[in-house]
Amino acid sequence: MSRNRRAAGAVRGPSSALTSFLANLGVEPSHRITTWGDTSGLNANPTDDQPTLAHDGPVINPQDELDPAGAVTARNVVAGPSQAGDGTTELQNGNKKRKRGGGSDDGSEYNEPDPKKTRAASVDSDDLDAEDPSPTRPRKSQPPKATADTAKVTPGPLKPVGSFMDCGECTKRFTVTVYTKEHPSIPSTYLCVNCCYALGIDPFAKVKKAPQKKKVPGKKEDRAKVVHYEQKKGASALGDLCIQIIGRYIEDVEQLGDIGGINMDKVCKIISKSRRLTAETAQLFYSADRGDLSMYDCTRLTPEAFITISKLCPKLQSLNLQLCGQLSTDAVTAWGKSLKQLKRVELFGPFLLRKEGWLSLFKSVGKRLEGLLVTQSPRIDLETIEALVKSCPNLVELRLAEIGQLNDDCLASLQSLKKLKLLDLSAPGSPLTDEAVIALLSKIGGSLETLDLTDNPDLTDEILPAIITHCPRLRRLSLRNVVELTDEGVSAFFAKLKKQNRPGMEWIDLEKGHDLKDSSLDALLAHSGNTVEKLNLLGWKDISNDSLGGLAQCKHLKELDLGWCRQVTDFTIKDILDGCKEIESIRVWGCNQLTDAIPRKKGVRVIGVESHSI
Repeated sequence: MSRNRRAAGAVRGPSSALTSFLANLGVEPSHRITTWGDTSGLNANPTDDQPTLAHDGPVINPQDELDPAGAVTARNVVAGPSQAGDGTTELQNGNKKRKRGGGSDDGSEYNEPDPKKTRAASVDSDDLDAEDPSPTRPRKSQPPKATADTAKVTPGPLKPVGSFMDCGECTKRFTVTVYTKEHPSIPSTYLCVNCCYALGIDPFAKVKKAPQKKKVPGKKEDRAKVVHYEQKKGASALGDLCIQIIGRYIEDVEQLGDIGGINMDKVCKIISKSRRLTAETAQLFYSADRGDLSMYDCTRLTPEAFITISKLCPKLQSLNLQLCGQLSTDAVTAWGKSLKQLKRVELFGPFLLRKEGWLSLFKSVGKRLEGLLVTQSPRIDLETIEALVKSCPNLVELRLAEIGQLNDDCLASLQSLKKLKLLDLSAPGSPLTDEAVIALLSKIGGSLETLDLTDNPDLTDEILPAIITHCPRLRRLSLRNVVELTDEGVSAFFAKLKKQNRPGMEWIDLEKGHDLKDSSLDALLAHSGNTVEKLNLLGWKDISNDSLGGLAQCKHLKELDLGWCRQVTDFTIKDILDGCKEIESIRVWGCNQLTDAIPRKKGVRVIGVESHSI
């Protein structure tokens, strides 16, 4: 509706969504069309009282045959831009006049609008095609090709949404939106909404996103990257390759044959890693003349499979079953009756084994039993331990690790086992006290070579003098997570061992010795530096770099754990690699001063290097 008619108080009816959209763009109709195709409101000769139509296209003759591409226009509607407010530019009278097909029936003429001075009123690319009266031009004319040299504005990247840019076609300023389109012929220039319509581009079409390139890890991602520096070995031996192939296709193997106990053990480890040790595949490792059997993941073995061991391997002397959660009381009872040469039993996780099964086994095996190594068995109690000591006095190895009912009272029953060389009382249900441990060591410590008191937080420095006094043959000591140990007590312990010319230890585990410092490490190296093969110093946060440099004198050291020793640097690792000729692995979790330039050595694994610098 024109401004003149609005001023005259004309009545406005309901407007469509398209009319509202055009009104928001400032486009208003210049004449009244009450019905689609009805031009009764148009005057052939406009007077001064009525607004003059600004023609942008020809008057279509109703008698003419229409092109389907222009079907959006009425059969007799005059196409052309309407007046867009007071600021609309009037068409120049001097423009070249044209007629559709040489002239219309009524002889009316129209002026061709100047694209630089008028605003496109059509919102459909089909309308633009229908408005072109020239028969020699293509219906959909393509804009001429242009380059950056002929661009009307300076090419550049698309600015963020909400910013202002100059249109690459009309050079007018417009606001960038998520729908802003690039000029089809002038790269790196962008179009406003009106120019998109003029060029036949849908300004509100979704922009096709370019395929994203693979993201290169940045600095933030590098913080989570952990590098294990390990020198790869050369080609594997032919025998190892054959063993790997056997392990890969173990379900298809009918018999392993005479490959030797060592190779058979390797195959068992391979299939245990993938938990393919079942009741069917386990029979490949059974043999009537086999004396040693180790299975490293028995999770999928049924209770009947454990009973089968006693029938197919009657000459077993040593039995090692890891993760044997389905081991039943009946199976252990069958072992005691059938395995007449059984001397050593190692079980990890026999949760279902009741006290009756243990008592039956101890009674059947009796004095033959030399080794009992059990981890995580909740049914072992004081009565079971008393029966063990009474029935099996010749025990050499005893492990009662992570036994929920183990306490100080149980230690008193163990004092009659005089032949023990290995004693493991780690992680009991009730932490052991200094008095109970000292009393036990005073009775059985003379023959001990390995002592493990891990995870007994109530133990203090008082047990250290008892170890010196009662354990003269001790070569392996684990006091992991015994947090009450002090730097003075540990340093005095090793200093006294050195003074008494005791042989150096081969295995020392003092993990989480939070109060241990330089004096403890110096005394340890002075006594056991030339003999130690495995050393765990994890959690010694106050140890200095100078004391750590003394580790280079450990000629026989094979495994070293320096986790969370904050002063470890690249130079510390270099000294260890140069001095420790037999070193195989170094763990450095939490040592944040290490860099990517950490030294390397063939055959040595450095595990836990954080590749970033905090």
